[in-house]
Amino acid sequence: MSHTFTRLMLMAMILAAGPWQAARAASPFAREVPATYGKFDAGSGSLTLVVAEVVATDYLKGYDCPPTTERANPDGTTTVTFCMGPGPTWFKARILQHVAGADIGDEFYAVTGSHWGAMKVGPAEPAKLMLLNSNGTALEMLRYRSWPVTRSRDGQYHLVIQSGPIQWLPCWASSLMQEIDDGEFAADLAITREEYNSRWAEDDAAYYRVTADSARPRYAIPVARLQQGFKDVPLVAADFSCSPPIPVH
Repeated sequence: MSHTFTRLMLMAMILAAGPWQAARAASPFAREVPATYGKFDAGSGSLTLVVAEVVATDYLKGYDCPPTTERANPDGTTTVTFCMGPGPTWFKARILQHVAGADIGDEFYAVTGSHWGAMKVGPAEPAKLMLLNSNGTALEMLRYRSWPVTRSRDGQYHLVIQSGPIQWLPCWASSLMQEIDDGEFAADLAITREEYNSRWAEDDAAYYRVTADSARPRYAIPVARLQQGFKDVPLVAADFSCSPPIPVH
């Protein structure tokens, strides 16, 4: 009798968990592919910081770049109209770690824009730390507010520093940088000396261990430490900037 009762209780718990998990995953931002780029007022939305992997992306329809045009002005000057970059995109992403801000479920659709066009998708592409803004019905990844994450052997996510502080994070985030060792990561973080010379050379030498044939990053910010730092700090858009470079000694 007791065994039968136990089995029935376990079955009931499993069945009850199903709808709960579905409800959690059924984020209002995961229902459908965005058709338009909604209105997002700076400073008035709800911010969220997450680590997420992009699983699908494409360009929004109807935002194609018009052809370049020239117009002669009465004063003899010419006005040239042209696109500075590709049109806006939508993307779908799966959340791997919620860092701070509003809970938006387990997956979501969002819109964004970039001079580089749509983000790449595939197993070789790293997950990213993303700053998202909600207008209540849709999500926007703020322009250029993302950074690739690297996973250490213990399963933790890290923001590997490439060329100075990550300037879209708050200034205090730079104090979370810590020295890393290649052995902590399954992936090889080294880049060739030729690539290093072409990208940064001596300007960012303090952030690399440089040898004759390679350069390896010296610092990373553990996302867990960033998450801890945000526990007592509300997410305010104005705080997500640290333009002046911070020296590393």
